[in-house]
Amino acid sequence: MSNDEKVLTGYSQIEKKEFTFKWVISDCLLILESENGNLMSPIFHKNGDDDIKFRLKLQKCSYSNSSQWHECRCLSLWHILRFTNSVCQYKIAIIKDDQVIETYTEDPYSTSCREKEIFNITGNDFKNFISSTGTIVIRCELKLSAGSQKNSLNYESVDANEVPETKLQFDWILLDENLSDIKLKTACGKKIPAHRIMLATASPVFRAMFNHDMLENKRQIVDMIDVSHDSAVEMLRYIYTSTVETQEFSKTAELLVAADKYQLEELKNKCEQILISNLSAKNAMEALTIAENYNLSCLKKNAINLIKRKINGPSVSDDLGTMILKMAQFLSEFE
Repeated sequence: MSNDEKVLTGYSQIEKKEFTFKWVISDCLLILESENGNLMSPIFHKNGDDDIKFRLKLQKCSYSNSSQWHECRCLSLWHILRFTNSVCQYKIAIIKDDQVIETYTEDPYSTSCREKEIFNITGNDFKNFISSTGTIVIRCELKLSAGSQKNSLNYESVDANEVPETKLQFDWILLDENLSDIKLKTACGKKIPAHRIMLATASPVFRAMFNHDMLENKRQIVDMIDVSHDSAVEMLRYIYTSTVETQEFSKTAELLVAADKYQLEELKNKCEQILISNLSAKNAMEALTIAENYNLSCLKKNAINLIKRKINGPSVSDDLGTMILKMAQFLSEFE
């Protein structure tokens, strides 16, 4: 086969929906020890999709073993169906003190099964999931089939000497102590487990830090005193999974600052796009300041255009007055 030969390649795929729900339960044991001992999460679904909704159920139960009754805790995923069935795959993570301590996954199954048991464990084992503040955090990641199979054909150039690329997945060690060899100490003092090879691959700053005889290598702790805990977690999420969860303006701005400091250019670009999509009269001047400080031409252009539209608009609102005051402050910094 020649290096430039065209090969007809067929693709089969199915449309799917993916989303994540995080359930934070305060005073967990206090609730479970109440009269009914059952906890139901809020109903959650994908972007207002009414075809299928979900909720998690945590309850007290018991089982008999050798004529003895044992108390346990059971977590289930409930499907609230309206119109259609689907195929579902879940990944449940138990998070304690910002660290994943247990995960549960299963092969895809039909949601015609209204209830899916996640775990059934003894009361003593369940207590290991609860933080010192009495809180348990359960993160549920779902994948749903959302359509029929789609096929396509395409002629592609194939290099006979090329080795097929395998895309590795690292979400399973995000925030996990497993194989961790470094910790990031954030502004609030909390430490986040991480892995040198992941940080060094993504960031030239981390790579230089680990390649030299610096204090971080000896202590196995990187002090990030000017980075918030949430921003550090989101930065790691991007390094490990290439995704960003936060869409809120101020938190994205904090994440952009961290991305700039550690030279994560792709993350910085993604943050810029999120800021642009969340521009408003209330944050336009802040966005313009961020754009000036971090050389973000697209954000700057969009912020200026928004300010011009508001100033030239038919009415003067409180938001516009605030914007003008902030603009005066912004311009005074360049005098």
